[in-house]
Order: sequence, then C-alpha cells, then structure tokens
Amino acid sequence: MSLCEWHIAVKLAEQPLAPKSILRLPETELGECPLGGCSISQLKQLITGKLQESVPDPELIDLIYCGRKLRDDQTLDFYGIQSGSTVHVLRKSWPEPDQKPEPVDKVAAVREFRVLHTALHSSPAYRDAVFKMLGNKESLDQIIVATPGLSSDPVALG
Repeated sequence: MSLCEWHIAVKLAEQPLAPKSILRLPETELGECPLGGCSISQLKQLITGKLQESVPDPELIDLIYCGRKLRDDQTLDFYGIQSGSTVHVLRKSWPEPDQKPEPVDKVAAVREFRVLHTALHSSPAYRDAVFKMLGNKESLDQIIVATPGLSSDPVALG
C-alpha cells in the first residue's frame, strides 16, 4: 500500500451478514488535504459515491466508529480513524411522505365495527384468534407496515 492511499472498511448496519466493503481512498480524491484531515461530511460523500446502490444520500446516513456517532464537522484525525479502520454506516429514519387521508365512508365504517363487535362477543373462537394475533409482535408489525399512517398515529399505537 502506498503512503498516499487509504483503505477504509465500511459495514452497513442494516445488512449484518453482508461482508464489509473495502473502499480505496487515494489522497487525490480529497484535493490537497491529507486524508486524516478530511471531514466526516467529506467521508460520507465518498462513501455514498462509491456505494450508490446501498447508500444513496449522505444526508440520510450516520457514521459510527468505535461506538461513537461521528459529527460531520470533525475530521478523521479527531476520531483516530486511520487506514484499515472500520466505519459503520447507519441509515437515519426515512421520512414518511405526507399522506392525505382518504375520505371515510362513516356509514360503512360503523357497519364494519358492528360486525367486528358482534363477532368478538358471539364467537369465543374468533375472539381468541383475534387476541392471539394482536398479542403476537410479528403480526402487529405486519399490520403496522400494511396500514399507511398507522406508525405515526399515537392513539392507535398507545
């Protein structure tokens, strides 16, 4: 390895079984500053440039090194990052698009709630199946994912 080239291992946190990606960072990619003096924001841009499929935007990731979240305004030297170090990439939470709720047919909704209410009170087997499903974390997660806006509804998730 030449003195003007660094190797940084990048590990995507959302893909724990995937191997690390080794990025070669020649000194010329960062202009005149030595690699240790480059900022974390510059490193994010390099990572997103080299891993465009997995990391599309530097603003949507956080970098972690030795258990510390790296601040964009600090340098690699500040955190002690050297050639051969492993930097972990975490995606920030994706913002949910603003959704306009569809108009609700209140008559149809009341009818559906009556049917559900009647079924829960008249059939112990149905009631047990519903409560078993609602008690299962995986089932709840599937319901939350399948229902737009449910994850941001504090009353529903209470």
